[in-house]
Amino acid sequence: MDQKQSSWLYKAAMLSISLVLVTGGSISAALPEMAKTMSGVSPAGINLIATIPQGAVIIFLVLSGAFVKKIGIKKTILLGLLIMSVAGIVPAFTNNYWLILVSRFVFGAGIGLYNALAVTIINLRFSGSEQSTLLGYRVSMESIGASVASMLVGVLLPLGWHSVFFIYLAALPIAFFFYRYVPEIEVPEHDETTETATQGGLDWKNLVLSLVFMILVMTQITIILQIPQVMLERQISNASIASMVVALFTFSGMIGGFLFGRLYTMWHRYALSIFLVGSFAGLMTLYSAHSLVIMVLGTFIAGVSGSLMCTSIFNLMTNVTAPSKQAFANTVILLGANVGSFAAPFGIQFAQSMLGRTAETPLLFFGTLIIMVSIIFIFASRFYTEEQA
Repeated sequence: MDQKQSSWLYKAAMLSISLVLVTGGSISAALPEMAKTMSGVSPAGINLIATIPQGAVIIFLVLSGAFVKKIGIKKTILLGLLIMSVAGIVPAFTNNYWLILVSRFVFGAGIGLYNALAVTIINLRFSGSEQSTLLGYRVSMESIGASVASMLVGVLLPLGWHSVFFIYLAALPIAFFFYRYVPEIEVPEHDETTETATQGGLDWKNLVLSLVFMILVMTQITIILQIPQVMLERQISNASIASMVVALFTFSGMIGGFLFGRLYTMWHRYALSIFLVGSFAGLMTLYSAHSLVIMVLGTFIAGVSGSLMCTSIFNLMTNVTAPSKQAFANTVILLGANVGSFAAPFGIQFAQSMLGRTAETPLLFFGTLIIMVSIIFIFASRFYTEEQA
C-alpha cells in the first residue's frame, strides 16, 4: 500500500467513527409503534426511550478521560463503538420496557466514551488548514450518518419497530475499519514550553467556548423543533413537507462541514462572528417566512451557517489549549453542547413566555442571542488567535 493511499485510509477511518455519533434519535419514528406494544407505559415514558441516551452521554463524557488513562485513546474509541452496537440492538429482541430503557442508557454510555475523542484525535494528529478541513468533514460525517440512519429506519419500520434497532450494527464495521487503519494515538505528555504558549491549557477561554457552544446547540435544536410548528401554524404546508424541510436542515449542515476548511482559512480571526451572522440571517428568514420557498431558503442558510459556527468552536479551542489538555477541553466543550441539547425545550418555553406563545418567537429570541454573541466575538477574537496563544 503506497503512502498516499495509506494516508487517505487513515483519515477516512478517523472520520468514520463520527458517522454513528448522532444516530441516537434516529429511531424516534418508531416510538408511536412502540407505544402500541407497551400500552401500560405513559407517553412521557415512551419518549424517554429516545432521550435517555443523552443523560448517559453527559455522564460518560466526564468518565471518558479515566478510560483513556487506563486503556488509551484507540481502545476507548473501540470500546465505545462496541458498546453502542451491542446495547443498540437489544431492543430488537425484547418488548420489556425496562430492559429497553437500560439498554438505551448503556447505548448512550458508548457514545459518551468516544464523543469528545472523535474531535481530539483530529486535533492531536493534524494542524493548520488540514485540521480545519478535517474538523469540517467530521461534522459532515455526523450529518451523513444521521440522514442515512433516518432513511434506513423508514425502510425497516414496515417490518416492525423491533427491526429499526438493527441500524446500530453499523458500528461494528466502523470499529473494524478504525482498528485496521488507525494506530494507537498517544496523548502528549505535559510540555512546559507548549503549556506556557497556550497560557495554562484549559482556562476561562475554553469555559467561554463551552457556554457559547451550549447556546449554539440550543439554537440548532430550536430550529429543528420549530420549523414544523411554524409551517403548520402559518399553513405553509403539511406535516409531511415540513419533515422534508427539517431533513434539508441536516443536509445543508453537511455542506457547511465540507466548506468549513476553506472559509475558516479565508476569514480566520473573524470566521466565527461571520458564521454567527449567517445563522442570524437564516433565523430571521425563517421568522418572517410565509411561503414554502422562503422557508426552504431560511432552512438552508441556517443549516449551513449552523454547521460552520459549531465547527469553529473546536478550531478555536486548539488555538488556546496545549495538546496534552485538548482531550479534556473537548469534553468540557461537548458537555456544553449536550446541556444545550437537553435544555432546548426549556429555552423555547422561556422565549415564548417572554415574546409571545407563537411558533416563531423562539426563532426571534435565539436570533437576537446569536447576533449578540457575534458582536461580542468580534472584540474577543484576539484572545483566540494562534498569535495570541
